[in-house]
Parts: sequence; C-alpha cells; structure tokens
Amino acid sequence: MNHVRRQPVAALAAVCVLALVLTGCGSRTQTQQWYTPADGVSAEAGDIAVRNVLVVATESGNASTVLATFANRGDEDHLVEVRVGDATATPTGGDLTIPANGFATLGPGETRVDVDGADTVPGTFVEVEFLFESAPRTAVDALVQPAEGDYEDALIAPREQRPTP
Repeated sequence: MNHVRRQPVAALAAVCVLALVLTGCGSRTQTQQWYTPADGVSAEAGDIAVRNVLVVATESGNASTVLATFANRGDEDHLVEVRVGDATATPTGGDLTIPANGFATLGPGETRVDVDGADTVPGTFVEVEFLFESAPRTAVDALVQPAEGDYEDALIAPREQRPTP
C-alpha cells in the first residue's frame, strides 16, 4: 500500500519540477542592452525617433558639431534648436524639416548644427537636448568624439578660425 501512495506523490513532484524547468527555459528577457557609445545614443521624442546622436569636437573643446538622425512616424515636424551643454545652436539654413513618415539627418554633408563654446572635450559625455516645433523636447548624454578618423571631415573650424566671406 505504501508503494501505491508514493507513485501519485512522485508523479506530482515530477510534474511540478518539469513545469518550473520549462518556465525558466522560455524566459529569454534581456535585462541589459550593450552598445558602443561611439555609435551614438538614441531617444524618443513623441513620434520622432532620435538615433545615433554623437558630438564631434576640437581637441580644445571650443567648437563642436552634432551628428544625429531623426525618423518620424507622425506628421511633419521641425527641429528648431539644439542645446549642447550650456550652449545653444540652430540648424544651418533654419529649422530642419523632418517629413511625415520620413527621416532627416544632421551631419557634415547634410544640415549642420555647429556649436561654439559648449566645452565639449573629446572622450567625455555631454548633454544634448533637441527642441522640436511639435514633438516634446528630448535629451541624451552623447559621447564627444575627436575630429579625426571617421569624423575628420565632420567638424568645421571654430568661428574665430573660419575664413571671412
């Protein structure tokens, strides 16, 4: 009779252990995301995805350029202003249009945001805040890269070193 009672208890215990094992196997939630800050950081501003934000600066840190890409899932919007640390700048040629369901880029070959006096020393992080016409403002802590290698052509000379027209 003892033998008969042990079988249901052992079967129940085996089912419980099996359920715990299978539950653990199905859980593959990643709790940390690894990324290379040199690839830029990302944020969301309402319907606008802000991607690959990076700052390229002179060695002295007195002049810098913001690189970023914007993907818009909503209606047309405009990037009005960018704050880098304590300095403020606007896109060259006026507000940057981010088309409805489209994208726009800040960069050396595109619309630029050049910042003077932001104290952006290569190898450090600086807060970069984006102000849009409609979307909420958003800020990221972006890595400051030196103007060399892949970023050699991203930076223009500081205002005092720029040729006069």
